[in-house]
Amino acid sequence: MSKLDELINKLCPNGVEFKTLGELGKFYGGLTGKSKEDFNKGNAKFITYKNVYENLSLKIDVEDRVNVGENEKQRTLEYGDIIFTGSSETSDECGISSVLTQKTEEKLYLNSFCFFLRLNDKNLLNPDFTKHLFRSSNLRYQIGKTASGVTRFNVSKKAMERVCIPVPPLEVQCEIVRILDNFTLLSAELSAELSAELSARQKQYDYYKNLLLEPKANYKNVKMNDICDTITKQTGFDYSATIKPSLVQVKSADTLSFIQNKDFNGKMFNYNTDYYIPKEIAQKFPKITLNSPAILFSISGKIGNVGLFMGGKEAFIGGAICICKLKKDIEILPEYIMYYAQSKYGQKYLFKNIKASSHLNITVESIRELEIFYPDIDEQERIANLIENFDKLCNDLSEGLPAEIEARKKQYEYYRDKLLTFKELKAN
Repeated sequence: MSKLDELINKLCPNGVEFKTLGELGKFYGGLTGKSKEDFNKGNAKFITYKNVYENLSLKIDVEDRVNVGENEKQRTLEYGDIIFTGSSETSDECGISSVLTQKTEEKLYLNSFCFFLRLNDKNLLNPDFTKHLFRSSNLRYQIGKTASGVTRFNVSKKAMERVCIPVPPLEVQCEIVRILDNFTLLSAELSAELSAELSARQKQYDYYKNLLLEPKANYKNVKMNDICDTITKQTGFDYSATIKPSLVQVKSADTLSFIQNKDFNGKMFNYNTDYYIPKEIAQKFPKITLNSPAILFSISGKIGNVGLFMGGKEAFIGGAICICKLKKDIEILPEYIMYYAQSKYGQKYLFKNIKASSHLNITVESIRELEIFYPDIDEQERIANLIENFDKLCNDLSEGLPAEIEARKKQYEYYRDKLLTFKELKAN
């Protein structure tokens, strides 16, 4: 019998108490009333959305700063606070958690796109226990149910109050932490080695790709606007008035896939999308229907993502995507356009033209002005073929590494979910 089994048999043989988050604490938002300038020369640390999303435990040794006035009323994070991301493009990725597991005297502010739960009794739950608990499958399922939306999902704090969690004795929590922390340490070490190898290969691929696409003195140049029949995006009015009300979640012969940012990358397209649009509605918007060769740009969210649609399966473009329908008989290969836009030369232009609003974005007008530098058609074909071969070789060589990392991750998730599944204590 393991030490954990002994503790459970001794301390909670009949099960453990379950409580809702609303019973355990109160939810609070992050920073309020901040402008872009406040993040340029800040005087206090703040926790980013990415920090929360990527880490079980918050990283507090960070360089991210925000300007906070001496008499400004802003909430700061405390040891044991459980932080959640507030929104995402899919409900499955909403409410991703991270926990402040270190004690610090330094004031830590939270970005406005996240919120946190502060426990009424900080001695009830071990922060290192909650960091694993809130990433478990059962909790992720419950939290996913609190999100609503269509192209972007937002978590409801009111619904989060109804999420229910087990509260085992502290000794049981500590033993689970010991087991899972050892497991994650070993997995992290292996993943770091494998990721470093994968990263080295990707850098080598990127280096040769950029070398091949470097503009030469004898190259011609053309703007996207000159080689496209239309360059446009879905409008907010069309989406709210017509498109959004018509979206369905069941695929049929009378619908088209509703392509979002996460559904394309390069030549790869996912047609098993979250939503589908009736063909009769799509016909009203021919400019944003994918039915002829087109270059796609993510202009919000996954900025810098570029796709190439060469025909075949018809689809419909969602929000945050700029669609550039190519003219016929142009002297530049669609594949070359895509590779150039993906290269450091195209990416530099895209990121230089990011506009700040409630969300970072690139305008359609900026895409129209993107210049493509290109050689003669034979050289384009040679370069495109070389890059495609590099891409295939890199993916083939790298296939085993992500698979090994994923296997370790699934192994941890299996034991985590098993250890964090408790029998509920029934009231007498």
